[in-house]
Amino acid sequence: MSLLGKAAVLIWNDVLETERDAFYRWHDKEHIPERLALPGFLRGRRYRGSGVTEWLTLYEAEHVAVLTSHAYLERLNHPTPLTQSTVRAFRNTARSICVVEQTTGASTGGHALTLPVPAGFDATPLFAGDVPAITADTGVLAAHLFVADDAASHLDTREARERAYVVPSRVLLVETSTLDAARKQLTHLLAGLDPAQRDAAAAGAGVFTLEISRLATPNHPPQETR
Repeated sequence: MSLLGKAAVLIWNDVLETERDAFYRWHDKEHIPERLALPGFLRGRRYRGSGVTEWLTLYEAEHVAVLTSHAYLERLNHPTPLTQSTVRAFRNTARSICVVEQTTGASTGGHALTLPVPAGFDATPLFAGDVPAITADTGVLAAHLFVADDAASHLDTREARERAYVVPSRVLLVETSTLDAARKQLTHLLAGLDPAQRDAAAAGAGVFTLEISRLATPNHPPQETR
């Protein structure tokens, strides 16, 4: 499968222009390796693009209990000095701790779109059948529907207090082989929404290109579900 695990952390953000280099140093060299050293984290990916924010980060985890575990909360409550200084430069931040409701596709893509799923929209038909409609178009490789775990997303931690953020409740992420395919798929998905929902969904959407993908080193035994 394109997606690893049954849960994910999704983070969208901009940063102050003066802190862009610091953001890259921190995220590449410290933050992603630190997260992937935690038990149950499987892969970290960062994308850059346009739309709702400039950056999208995706951490894949074995299951949602990993994302409320003592080990993860210990990190969130004891952020490094560089983490504290960098996240203060975040702007327009959204962060959801999610379970994977639907997923399809066997390949990861170099590009992705994210779309907030409006309340009442039934995404199930997009994933139905041997060849799901969501991946039928040329260049579309995989798709994932994430649903926020509200309690986990709103946990009060020291790191969370360093930045204001919103919590998208349902998000569709589509992986593609080309940037053009991502843009076309976003246009297609927006066209399928009720006109009353379309403007809000478009304002929260983004199209991104992969910058970094890193797998966790398998130093930890699988985490037990609860």
